[in-house]
This record gives sequence, structure tokens and C-alpha cells, in this order.
Amino acid sequence: MRKRDKILIFCLTGLLIISFIWFYFFFLEENITSFEEKLITAGQENEVVLIFNSGGWGTTPFESAIDFNPIINEIKELIENQGLRVSIVEYYRTRENIIGKIGSIREIIRGFPSSSKSFAMVVEDFLEDNPDKMVIIAGLSNGASFANSAIEKISNNEENVISIEVGTPFWKSKTEGENILEIKNQDDILANGQIGSLIFSLFRAPFVWTYENIRGNHISFSEAMNISGHNYHWEEVKEEIGVFIKERI
Repeated sequence: MRKRDKILIFCLTGLLIISFIWFYFFFLEENITSFEEKLITAGQENEVVLIFNSGGWGTTPFESAIDFNPIINEIKELIENQGLRVSIVEYYRTRENIIGKIGSIREIIRGFPSSSKSFAMVVEDFLEDNPDKMVIIAGLSNGASFANSAIEKISNNEENVISIEVGTPFWKSKTEGENILEIKNQDDILANGQIGSLIFSLFRAPFVWTYENIRGNHISFSEAMNISGHNYHWEEVKEEIGVFIKERI
């Protein structure tokens, strides 16, 4: 093996180690503390707390999530129409940088075992102190996978927690229950595990990403993949979500 290759392998290995150490020993504790503070604040003046989990890496702010933001806002309005006050709380699964993304890969592959456990404990503690409150965990794509992992770990005051999971990736082993609503389009190649179509989307993505960025259209790699059927719109899901909300809240 050439010296250059050895140096490259050494650097990549070092980056992996640093990323995992940062994620598990620094980020998770800091992130869950911040989330707990936001949850407590939201619960002080609202009967319902709607927790937003974006798709992808879980770093997109609520206001910037044009794919899931409209659905969350409509859910909020549905609940408010029942005379309840609602607060939206963001939950971030990592940071928007290379170390943050590499560090979270293990969690994504394993179904968020560590982060969802900490999340579930915070929600349980919150409901223990506020038994009259309701928590809704809502997620898109990887965010839906996280939501499912989190709600399966909640055993105390579980009647006060519901989960709305949109477009969960096919590889996630899902927990089902009366407080869980799973939504997926029939033509969503990611949710339905259409491997051939996914491989094609992944193969063409670098070319699309390069072409669009050369043209000045700065898109993300996930946007370049353009996964067929993985876009969800309120008009398509409002009836199912509306019925679920009325039954559970």
C-alpha cells in the first residue's frame, strides 16, 4: 500500500473516531438538555406540544423545512380548532457540519437507539410533571424513523403521547399501536423499499447535483436524488391525520 493511501486511511479513520466521540459524548447530552428546556417552556402556556422532526439529517430548522413545515402548521391549526393551545418545538438529531453528519450515521443505521432513549426519558419526565399535557411527536422520513423509535420507549403516561410518522424509510422495523399513525404514499420508493429505483436515484444524484450547482442552483444532495413519491402534501394526508387527531386528542 502506498504511503499516500495509508495517510488517507489514517485521516478518514481519525475523522470517524473524532465524529463518534463528539456525537456520543458531547452532542447528545448538550442537545437533550436544550430540548428539555424548550419542552418545559412550551408546556407552561400550552396544552399540547407538537415536536417537529425534519427529514434527512435532522438539522433543518422548522421555518426552512418547506417539505414538512406546511403539514405541521396544518396539524397545529386542527388542534387549535378544538380549543387547545399548541406550541411547536424543534428537535435536532445532529449538527449541520461534516463531523455532525458522520457522527450520526451509526444512530441512523441502528434506528436511533441512544438519542431516542434520551428523548423518551425527557418526554416521560415532562408528562410526569404535567399529566394534563399532550405531546405529539411528528417526523418526516428519517424523522419519522426517530419518532417511531422514541414512542416505543415511552411507557409512563403513554396515553398522553401520539406519533405521526410520514414516509418512514423501509428499513426501519416499525412499532405499531393505537397512538401511532404511519403515512406513506403508494409510489414512495423509499418507504416501500423499491431498491432498483433507489439505486438509480442515488447513481444519478452526483451528476444532477454537479450540473445544478454549476448553473447556480445550489441544491442539497438529497434534493438531487429526487426520490420519487417521497414528497408529501397536506391535501393528500389531511383526512387521515384529521381523523387521527380527533380520535386521540
